[in-house]
Amino acid sequence: MKEQSMSGEAEVVVAAAGTAAVTEDPGALANALRFERAKNKVLLDEIIGLEDEIVNRSMADFDDVVSAETREFWREQLLTNRGPATVALGELALAQQRAPAVVPAVAPAPVVAARRPLHNRALARPVIPGVAAGGAVAASQDDDRAAKIRNRASAIAKAERVPFSAAFRRAEREEGAGGSRQ
Repeated sequence: MKEQSMSGEAEVVVAAAGTAAVTEDPGALANALRFERAKNKVLLDEIIGLEDEIVNRSMADFDDVVSAETREFWREQLLTNRGPATVALGELALAQQRAPAVVPAVAPAPVVAARRPLHNRALARPVIPGVAAGGAVAASQDDDRAAKIRNRASAIAKAERVPFSAAFRRAEREEGAGGSRQ
């Protein structure tokens, strides 16, 4: 903090130790600032070295859990979130201890899943009733009757310009009465 006195000639500099020094030399201020920056750099390098040492120690503790592919990820996690990362690695270590360590010599045959895959509707083809049954089987009488009623209802709706539902009811009555059409 700088303050100018009433005369304007002296500057008061509060040093890091909390003592006030009176100086008139700007070069001395620059030197003090350079010294403080160098001191901060040394402290920062020391902190980084200590963090690396702690991370290396933690990585050595969980060496059996961490694979070569995930080593860099866990190292970064330990640097940024040491607490949660240590808990997660501890849980992984417990889970690995609980798992059987003996691998069978012959792997068991894979179990076929009972789940059926989802089907792509764009590739789905309609099932033809006669072909699905295993051959060209003639349609049943009910299917024939339904087709006749539908076709007749279509013809009535088109010729007389009535709604399809009304034409369908008429076609049902006609087909039920003996199928006499004009």
